[in-house]
Amino acid sequence: MCSVLSIGNFDGVHLGHQRILQRLVDLAKQQGCRSVVLTFDSHPAYVLNPEARPETLTPREERQHLLTTLGVDKVEFIHFDKRFAQLTATEFLEDYLIPVFKPRVIVVGYDSHFGHNREGDHKFLARWSGQYGYDLEYIEPVEHEGVPVSSSRIRELLHEGNLQEANSLLGRPYTLLGNVVRGYGRGRALGFPTANMGLADPHQLVPRSGVYLSKVQIRQGEFFGLTNIGVSPTLRNDDKTIIETYLLDFSDQIYGSPLAIKLLRYLREERMFQSQAELVAAMEGDLKQVRAMLHEAI
Repeated sequence: MCSVLSIGNFDGVHLGHQRILQRLVDLAKQQGCRSVVLTFDSHPAYVLNPEARPETLTPREERQHLLTTLGVDKVEFIHFDKRFAQLTATEFLEDYLIPVFKPRVIVVGYDSHFGHNREGDHKFLARWSGQYGYDLEYIEPVEHEGVPVSSSRIRELLHEGNLQEANSLLGRPYTLLGNVVRGYGRGRALGFPTANMGLADPHQLVPRSGVYLSKVQIRQGEFFGLTNIGVSPTLRNDDKTIIETYLLDFSDQIYGSPLAIKLLRYLREERMFQSQAELVAAMEGDLKQVRAMLHEAI
């Protein structure tokens, strides 16, 4: 069967990616073909420059979910290793992309690259389109304040604590994915039992430390929460960053359960308090603020 396809990392599936994907899906319907996205099972930089270790915005399963939700018929994950990194763009095109997927149209953006030294860009694909009988669609980037929307910019914003702008460029709340793990139990002793998260993907980006308004999805449903990201300096004396969430109006035990934490708003920095009583007072203040915000939003 023919295909209309695109290739790229698509980490974040942000507004720029969404423009490409919308055109991809529309063209596939017009052509009577399946829409296909070729992406990588891990970030290529993990292989090309292991010391760089770029943080992931969307782990593999979440990326696949987002792509299919946007209407993509097939998501093909390519295993990126040192052997694959040495393939030239011509070899990848001739030996894999053309014979396997038979593309009628290839849709790419400004930062779409493949092959050794990233030589397979839209100009490369345009040169080969006549020989292999496909059309090429180049999608202009979505810009924000004159700069193309990119995964790297969203990472910077999350590290800065600029959640509002990061969410705007993503087109949805930034979401942490994982499972509930056992913590120290100190939150429960203070009257604020928390669900501690162990990330499903250890490479997923953890935003700036602080307190966030969140919406948490668990098996029992969705609940608003106060999520603290940081080292909890008032209660602990190590430097391990933890992600813990107090769920509003929920008290069941959920150890081991999967959860998704959608970060909605950055409320304040994490602080060191002089006593546990000051910490509790601050948490009660955060909770009061959140309930007022939610009431205003209704």
